[in-house]
Amino acid sequence: MCKVSCALFTGVSVNSGYKKVGRKVLSKAIPGSSMQDGSAKRGELNHAGKGRGQKRRPLLCFLAFLVSLTCLTVAFAFNETHLDKTKLPKGCISCHKGHGKRATMMLSEPKDGLCFKCHGSVKQGELGEARTDIYSALIKRSNHPVLQTSQYHVPGERLPERSSSAPRHVACVDCHDPHLTTKDRPLNVARGYAGKQLRPKEVRKEYMVCYLCHSDSANLPPNEHNVAQDFTTSNASFHPIEAPGRNSRVPSLSAPLTPGSTITCSDCHGNDDNYGPKGPHGSNYDHLLKANYTMQSGPESISAYELCYMCHNRNSILNDQSFKSHKRHILYATASCFACHASHGSKVYGNLINFDANIVFPNSLGQLNFVQLLPGKPRCFLSCHVGATQYEHSMKGSQYYVNRTPLPGW
Repeated sequence: MCKVSCALFTGVSVNSGYKKVGRKVLSKAIPGSSMQDGSAKRGELNHAGKGRGQKRRPLLCFLAFLVSLTCLTVAFAFNETHLDKTKLPKGCISCHKGHGKRATMMLSEPKDGLCFKCHGSVKQGELGEARTDIYSALIKRSNHPVLQTSQYHVPGERLPERSSSAPRHVACVDCHDPHLTTKDRPLNVARGYAGKQLRPKEVRKEYMVCYLCHSDSANLPPNEHNVAQDFTTSNASFHPIEAPGRNSRVPSLSAPLTPGSTITCSDCHGNDDNYGPKGPHGSNYDHLLKANYTMQSGPESISAYELCYMCHNRNSILNDQSFKSHKRHILYATASCFACHASHGSKVYGNLINFDANIVFPNSLGQLNFVQLLPGKPRCFLSCHVGATQYEHSMKGSQYYVNRTPLPGW
């Protein structure tokens, strides 16, 4: 049956025994039956003791499959998908072959191994071979563990996972539908997830793919949490993934970004090689980040906070345009951005304030709080330990102090 499919869509010759007219295969000639000329009276075929006409049922099912596949081909052939023969000259047989490997969708290679025939490190110079080397990205220090866990993927599975005992995994097809994915929409799957049990019929934004595994999954590992809760628009502040942020005053933003902009997960998470394949496959930086982000105290530099400076202008930060004590904190006290700011969102405070519990503690009065007063001049009531120095933030009478130093007008 599969050989008939190949001939129908590619014009490749099939084994003798099939009657062929032009690009159409009418039937297989069966000696001693009226199928010799591609026609038969209803119910004449009696196969392996089955009732008369039973053989026609799988044939009709197969023809229905071919019609569906034809519709898919017509719909996507000129849309830069894998069904576009200008991209993949061999058509369907580039991926599908005969009955296929066991436990696959009639694929010529086992699951993700098939993807690496075209998207791997070794190029054979075959027609339709991709220039991208996804395999090399997936073996970087921080990665989506496709190579280690894709065998646990089950076709048709429903994500997020509903069972805590389900094996945590990721496969290429969890993010990419080979029949729907295009260059402009690489993260394209049939159904996405918007958090809070919302399942949009169409993936409109990238985060809807990310949330399939990184939000309400019942099998989240102990060191991970539901990131959808970080980005929800009901939070006090958040990086604008689902919608524009709440803060209308962000002078450090680099053009073309504005307070009304939204960003994507892959603006921060992805390949650290600007010349390599795009997307969050693998990176040499922790947390699959595209650039370095130092989360411990240390000297400020372009490289230390390269990730932050991709969107936030370094000169603006060090000139205290947004927070009047930025320079004092990160340049002189050598505190990391992570000491005060959340990377995703803050449920309690504006300005993405979320203190690092490893270095920030209640002050001598038992206070641990952030109060937004004048623009750029908030008050923190806490104690922080940066390097070998302790900084006590508190009120003494009507004056705000850091250790023994008063801050008039603050």
